[in-house]
Amino acid sequence: MVINLKSFFAVIFIFFTGLFLFQQNSLNAQTEKEDDPRTWKYFKIFARAQDDSVFIKLQNELNIDPKLESYVFIANIMDPSLINQYVVIGDETSPDASRFLWSDLSADVQKALLNWVGSNKENLNKKKLNFTSVFFDVFKKIKVKEVIAPPARERDILSTTAYISPYFQIFGGDPLGIPIKKSVGFDFQLGTPYSGPMETDIIGTSFHILGFKVGVTSRIQELVFGSLPDTDVTTSPDNLAYYNNLFAPDLGLAFSYVLPFGNFFEIGFFTTLDTGNFYPKPVKVKNEATGQFMPNNIIRGNYTNFEFRYPFRAFGSTRSKIYFAQSFGEKHIGFAGRELRFAGSQFDFRVDATLSGKRNFQILVEPLISSIGEGFALSSFAIGPSFRFGRKPDNNFGLMTVLVNMRLKIGDFFEERGDR
Repeated sequence: MVINLKSFFAVIFIFFTGLFLFQQNSLNAQTEKEDDPRTWKYFKIFARAQDDSVFIKLQNELNIDPKLESYVFIANIMDPSLINQYVVIGDETSPDASRFLWSDLSADVQKALLNWVGSNKENLNKKKLNFTSVFFDVFKKIKVKEVIAPPARERDILSTTAYISPYFQIFGGDPLGIPIKKSVGFDFQLGTPYSGPMETDIIGTSFHILGFKVGVTSRIQELVFGSLPDTDVTTSPDNLAYYNNLFAPDLGLAFSYVLPFGNFFEIGFFTTLDTGNFYPKPVKVKNEATGQFMPNNIIRGNYTNFEFRYPFRAFGSTRSKIYFAQSFGEKHIGFAGRELRFAGSQFDFRVDATLSGKRNFQILVEPLISSIGEGFALSSFAIGPSFRFGRKPDNNFGLMTVLVNMRLKIGDFFEERGDR
């Protein structure tokens, strides 16, 4: 049997080439696994100081001042050469982003970042996409233990500091609560915690001390649909959301108290002080099916208000709660969350159901996207649509309004013990 040497060497060459490639693939598989964040070499973390002390230590070691409460951290250590391993604070493609060497971080911080497995960690190394990626890749990033978790801050569970909130929303939502000294401070609000854009004209400010608050309310006519000087105006049912709104008096007094057993139940009282001499009544919109006017809630007299709430973290949020409340004679059920993190995005989300009574049943749905800027701007503002669904003048349930809402984050007010 005659062996062709050229063919023999060709076979040997192909064999060892295939073996080499197989070993390389095996090595790569061992060094990086898509489902194991601890093996990733090129990754992004939507970091938040309250998540873990490492995100504060990192800033200390990189001499970042003033400190950022929220920021995007990127690490690329794929290159074996230390000089080419780097980290970035902010958008990697931006020329203004702060770039440092991976070796600038201590071994302890490096280890903590590599071993971080939270849902806010994203693999930036290229991966294969398939026809199911659009449906399932998002859900692969969800960490079950982060869907629902206990509060991260001690102040969120205390009756005396529960009012503190750095978020100012243009329409509705929880008030902006600014502490003077933890349990003593004040708040400011446009709308109610349960209202959406152009739904009510009420504004208010309150003083807080040891769980007790007292405040005054007034009104800005331009903040609500359907408030006109002419009391006899009847409009066509085509006018969008000139109905099912909340109208405040010129001057009101409100006080409440959070029971001193934790931040889960607040009860209060509201009384009308002045209705105003030229108070414009809402325009009249007829229900074309029944012939009756669409309802509004005109605040007059005295009201007992309360909120039963359960604060917790949803999808790594900084502030979330579910609640059942009574406000100005209406019952509300809902959920509100700030800075939720889901599949690489950061957003606020609010849904509120106003039960039938003073007004018709309605549902408010409001997602506000906040991962727009970089650094502190990552969470300093959020903007998005606000949808209100309810009974329309044609007597069908549908979309009443779709408007834009926005919130600003003023800052963080004090450091205190929390879970780490």
